Amino acid sequence: MARRGNRRTGGAGPLIGVAVLSALITAAVTILVTDQRSGSVAGIASDVSGAIGGVLMTPVRWGEGIISSTGAFFGGASLNQKLKEENRALLQWRDQAKAMAERLDAYEKLHGVKAEQLPQGLTGRLISESSGPFAKSGIVNLGAKAGIKVNWIVMNQNGLVGRVIAVGSDTSRVLFLADGDSRVPVMGETTRARAIVIGDKTSAPRLAHLNTPTLMRDGERVMTSGDDGIFPRGIAVGQAGLAPDRQWRIRLASTASPIDFVRLVPPSNFPPPLEPVTAPSLAPPPTEGATPSPVQGGVLPLAADAAGVPTAATPEAIRAAQALRGSEIEAARATAARLAKEREAAREQARQAEAARLAAESRSVPIAGAATSSPGEPAPQAAAAAPPAASNPPSGAPKQ
Repeated sequence: MARRGNRRTGGAGPLIGVAVLSALITAAVTILVTDQRSGSVAGIASDVSGAIGGVLMTPVRWGEGIISSTGAFFGGASLNQKLKEENRALLQWRDQAKAMAERLDAYEKLHGVKAEQLPQGLTGRLISESSGPFAKSGIVNLGAKAGIKVNWIVMNQNGLVGRVIAVGSDTSRVLFLADGDSRVPVMGETTRARAIVIGDKTSAPRLAHLNTPTLMRDGERVMTSGDDGIFPRGIAVGQAGLAPDRQWRIRLASTASPIDFVRLVPPSNFPPPLEPVTAPSLAPPPTEGATPSPVQGGVLPLAADAAGVPTAATPEAIRAAQALRGSEIEAARATAARLAKEREAAREQARQAEAARLAAESRSVPIAGAATSSPGEPAPQAAAAAPPAASNPPSGAPKQ
């Protein structure tokens, strides 16, 4: 009998639990609706509902994780194959790069080329940035105590960031490439086209003074040229591209990811020669009529209409030589014009003399059958029409 009663009581237990839970939910909703002043009850209810929602969402999150893991497991085969192919291609490029590096080292040793090595430098962290209407710079946690000086080069893992413009005891200020005062000489990796990257407060500084704009390629990798003697040669700057404003600009490589840690290296600072260079002593410019002295060196002879080579490197000597040559050219032109006029006059006289000779010949031609008389004598009379008969006829002819 006891067992039957327990079973009946246990059978009604779930119904009682559902009823209690429904009553609690109804009371909670009523309190939330009626509590509009302090909102404390609403806050407690929100916390409770959040905790309950978190517990209920745990299985859902587990299910989503299982589904994503399963999809990654089945879809990782193609990704793994793609990565293997890329790894194989990279290994081939690595072998080619090693071979080219060894060949380049052998050529440099053979020709005695002095390679420009990039020093190791120091590694710091960019702790703040300053971006205003007229400046774009940053602060690095390395200063004079670490040996940092002005014009040190700042770069990150992607490329050139800028250079140091001010040094404190523990920090340094870095001028970014996008700043309006930034000027960096660069060149194309393939075309070797030289230009200057000028910051204009944009994420893509423009390329100015491009010497070969027709050779620059869209998307070409741009690096420092080292022509200023400060920035080392070969530091990546970015990629060149033709902007919508029809200007060549640079997509900076250093901004491909947020700049956090940077490396500071000393600049090149090629020292000038210690011995002073003096100008050679040159003779004064030659006077008119004098034979100029031959120029030393492999200089070809001048053309007939070329200006003479001045023997003094002063502007006055150059102007004097140019003026002398100009007067000589003008005199030669005047002489040529005079000779041309005299030649035309002589040709005209020859034509007139020929015309007179032809006219005289036409007047002095004799008439056919007329004897030419001497001057001052009358013309002879015409002969008789019939010649006189012969007195003695020929033999054998009958006599009259």
